[in-house]
Amino acid sequence: MKILTKFIGIALLALTFAFTGANNEIVVIDIGHGDKDPGAQFENVSEKDLVLSIAKKIVDQHSNNYLKIVLTRYSDEFLSLEDRTKKINGLNPKFVISLHTNLNEDESKKGTELYISKNNKEAEKSKQLAQNIAATFGIENDQIKNADFGILKNVNSPAVMIELGFLSNDEDRKIMTSEIGQIELAHKILSVINKD
Repeated sequence: MKILTKFIGIALLALTFAFTGANNEIVVIDIGHGDKDPGAQFENVSEKDLVLSIAKKIVDQHSNNYLKIVLTRYSDEFLSLEDRTKKINGLNPKFVISLHTNLNEDESKKGTELYISKNNKEAEKSKQLAQNIAATFGIENDQIKNADFGILKNVNSPAVMIELGFLSNDEDRKIMTSEIGQIELAHKILSVINKD
C-alpha cells in the first residue's frame, strides 16, 4: 500500500510539472534597435529606449501563468537582425510582436501603424493578429500595411510590427514618453496577447 501511495504521489507530481512551466506557450516581444543603433531620434528621445521601457511594462503587468513573455533584449544592447531572428525561431513562439516608433518630416503626422509580411510562413495568422491589435488601437483593418521587414518575413511564427507613434509629433511623443502613456500602451498590447 505504501508503494502504491508513493507511486501515486510521484505520478501527481509529474503531472503537475507537465502543466506548469514546460508546456507554457511563449510570446516574443521583439524590441527594435539598441546600443549603437538608436533607431528613430527626436531631440533627446530615442526609439531604442522607449520601446524597451514599454516592453518592460508589458512584462511587469503580465500575470498569466500559462503564457510566458520573452523579450529579444532586456537592456540597451545591440542584436543583429539575424541574431534576433535566430533567437525568436529557437523559441518557437505562439506569435511575435515587434515594437518600434515612427518619425516623419511632417510633424502633424501621427498615430499607430501596423505591418505584416505576406511572405511570413504564417501570413494568415499574422493578419488575424494584426486585426486584433488594430481593434484594440482603434485602427481600421484596411490600414494594416504589408512590408517585408526582416523580422516579419523571416520568423517562422505569426508576426506583427507595431509603430507605436511618431516621435516627431508632439501628441504622440507625450504619450510615448510619459509613464501613464507607456502603461496604457503596454496594457493595450497585453490585452491582445492575453486574448490570443
